[in-house]
Amino acid sequence: MIRTNTAYVLDPETTIIKPVELPVSMGIRPVYDLVGCRLLEVVRFDERHTLFVDEEGLKDGLTAFTAFEGFPQPIAGRIVLVGGDGSSPYTSPLVSLKDAAQHFKCCRPVLDPVFAQADEMSPGGIIIAGALAGLQCRIERRDPTLVEGEA
Repeated sequence: MIRTNTAYVLDPETTIIKPVELPVSMGIRPVYDLVGCRLLEVVRFDERHTLFVDEEGLKDGLTAFTAFEGFPQPIAGRIVLVGGDGSSPYTSPLVSLKDAAQHFKCCRPVLDPVFAQADEMSPGGIIIAGALAGLQCRIERRDPTLVEGEA
């Protein structure tokens, strides 16, 4: 029988956070596969837990990211939470999936249309009332969606 540990995986694209089983004998390799990167960054979740994230995740064309409570920059790509200090072997998280999820916000940029209110003058000419005058960007923030029992 293969010995496994549980890890929590958060995907900001779907907002789903769920437990997964990782084989202990394979070391850190399954974490690379879950994050989907070639260079992992270790981020402390708390004194008993570690996050593994994509070191090179912030790049052009970003469609979703995660805000992690107390961390100074957004985290792009999937996040893996494990127990321990980030060294191998890691352990299963000691915090519940629900408690872990409360530390994250899944974010996505959204473009909202802006319509002309009255006939407006722009550098390109007159914009008729009700016509699209431009696009405005905002960041939508959502709590992660918990999926229990997939480990």
